[in-house]
Amino acid sequence: MRQRLRAATATLHDRLDDAMGKMPVGNDTAFARFLTIQYASRKFLDGALAVQKPAKIGIPPSQIDLLVRDLATLGSEPPQIDGYASLVSPAAALGAAWVLSGSSLGNRAMLAQRRKVGLDHADTFLSDPRMPAYFRTLVPLLADDFDTHEQNQMIDGAVMAFTVFLETLSDTELKEAA
Repeated sequence: MRQRLRAATATLHDRLDDAMGKMPVGNDTAFARFLTIQYASRKFLDGALAVQKPAKIGIPPSQIDLLVRDLATLGSEPPQIDGYASLVSPAAALGAAWVLSGSSLGNRAMLAQRRKVGLDHADTFLSDPRMPAYFRTLVPLLADDFDTHEQNQMIDGAVMAFTVFLETLSDTELKEAA
């Protein structure tokens, strides 16, 4: 199932990595923008996961408090987020949880980049060990048997999660251009 998720979301994943990868995390202003996008997207997805829990595993640890703390360290406030995404099933929630927890893999690289240029503050989100641990627990579950309908719902949940991040990024760019 992991390969199906990767294949189905590869284009979205590449678009998000490309866009987020261009943000200079060694610059506090740009890093605050990155954290704001993370906050808005995760707030929207955390709400959905609180209502519809993932199949076979608990909900991913919320990192909202860490993002708020890091934004405050950088002199920024998180945006007001109303509502939350909707997940149709535990399988869809599992797909969304896979995206959220998998994104933690790149956080260590960003943390190393920031440290390399002498920035050792506002790093509670990037250094949080809970999300990588959750991901390591989730991945083996994807080898379980899921019927075609559940597999499709997992893909839908993963696509929705990537889309939330991309739309948040796009909204942020539009606001900055205005």
